[in-house]
Formats: sequence, structure tokens, C-alpha cells
Amino acid sequence: MFPKQTIQLTAKGKPVKVHLVSTGGVSVKTKFREAKKTGLLAMFDFILDKNFTEWMPIWVMIIEHPEGVFVIDTGENANVNDRGYFRSSGIIANWFDTTQFKFQVKQSEEIGGQLNDLNIPIEKVKAVVLTHLHLDHADGLKYFPDTEIIVNKKEWEKPFGDLPKLYPSWFKPTLTELNEHDETFEHLQYLTKAKDILLIETPGHTFHHCSVLFKTDEACIFFAADICYTQQQLLEDKYSGTNASPKLAKDTYERVKRFVQKNKTIFIPSHDNDAATRLKELKPVF
Repeated sequence: MFPKQTIQLTAKGKPVKVHLVSTGGVSVKTKFREAKKTGLLAMFDFILDKNFTEWMPIWVMIIEHPEGVFVIDTGENANVNDRGYFRSSGIIANWFDTTQFKFQVKQSEEIGGQLNDLNIPIEKVKAVVLTHLHLDHADGLKYFPDTEIIVNKKEWEKPFGDLPKLYPSWFKPTLTELNEHDETFEHLQYLTKAKDILLIETPGHTFHHCSVLFKTDEACIFFAADICYTQQQLLEDKYSGTNASPKLAKDTYERVKRFVQKNKTIFIPSHDNDAATRLKELKPVF
């Protein structure tokens, strides 16, 4: 549905590749994507909304790095289309996830097939990094039973809106504590010895939602996950209809904007239709 994008860059002088692949499409209530209200009022507003957005991508980022292959989020799987897929998660979750969202995912679009198309054997993946635990970011876990899976420890301990009944039975991630910091972000952890791939806490969407920052010689690639739906929302201070904490979401917006003003940054939210083009063109936020 959404063409993959691959670019070749360098990081500290060494060649790297960044791939952006979409594991199908998702459509949400229009007022879920962009809220007119806040808190509970925003939730009631989008539940009553009868209009859905256009199809949006479910991006996964794959980094071919000198220290190994990193897969950022795992996207969705085709079983999400099955009748009763959400029943194991309870009546409320089943109702919510079948009425507020629409998915269109082919088996060939799952992350396993995408890696195969890129000639990257799953055994070569050094680590999977989950930005948070929502199903459209974690439903491709089934392909990685023998791969290290990294999750922010606080996200694991205090999830928001996750569906653990859909996790593989073997799922026991490596829980990492984000004890480093820099001048912009209070909680981060380096994922590479070169300190060029970072897991950064960017809360709001969930209480301990994360983003992944890849510092290349050409630009910073900022995989923003669900900080927002589009780059434009960030620039216009517009928010989605559901955030675990509107206050944290606002603080994250302010920190991200400070970062991108100081650094050439390619900003990639998980469901932004224009993200692949910006990556291809290395088009920064500012």
C-alpha cells in the first residue's frame, strides 16, 4: 500500500542504511487523529465521530549499522483483519479496537516479508526496539522469538492501552533503564557503542513512550513513533484525541521542537504519509 524507502548514509564515516517500510495501513476517527478538545471530552468527541481518516502507513524503521541490524517497532500483522481478533482482550477492548480503527494489512506486508525483500535474514537482526507497547507497534513480534527485544522499563511497568493477550507467549523483553540525559531530553539510553542510536523517552501518548534517534553524518533521523500523527501537528501544536497525559505530550512537543531547531532532523512519525518522501529527500523540519 505504501512503498518502502531506503537511503544510504554514513555514521562517523562508516556506511549505513536506513529503511522505512509500512506493514499495511490504518484509518482512525478524524477526531482521534486531531482532537478539538482535551482529556475525557476529547475521547467522547472521537467516539461520537462518524468520520474516518484516509489510509495511513504503519511505519517500521530498519537500520543497517556497523554494530548490527536494528528494527524499530514491528508493525501490524494480517491477523488483525480476522473476526474476533480482539476478543481475548475483553469486551471493552474488543469494542474499542473494532469500532475506532480500521486496518488493511496483507501477509506480504508484515515485517517478516519486508525483511526478506530487503535480503535481511531475521537471524541477522541484532535487536528489536519497541517505542511502546500498542498493537500496531508490537504485533509483528511473532517473527522475533530468538531476537533481543528492547523496551523502556518504565513503559513495561506502566503501560497505557496495551493488549498483553496479543503478545506471543514467549515475550520477555530486555527492560532498559533510561538513565542518561542530554541538554534536551531527561531520559535516554545509548543503544550502540558508537552512541549514535539512542532510545529517548518522549512521553505523552503513553506515560513512558519512546522515540529512536539515529545521528548520522548527514542528519539526525528521528523516529517519533506516536508523538503525533504528522510533522505538521508538531509544528502547529495540535494533538491526537488520546494521550495518557496531555501535560507530558505538551512537554515532549516543546523538547522535540527545541532539538530540531538546533539539529538538522528528519522527523518520522509512525503514521505520517509524507515521512518516506522527507527521508528520501533528507528534508529537515526546519
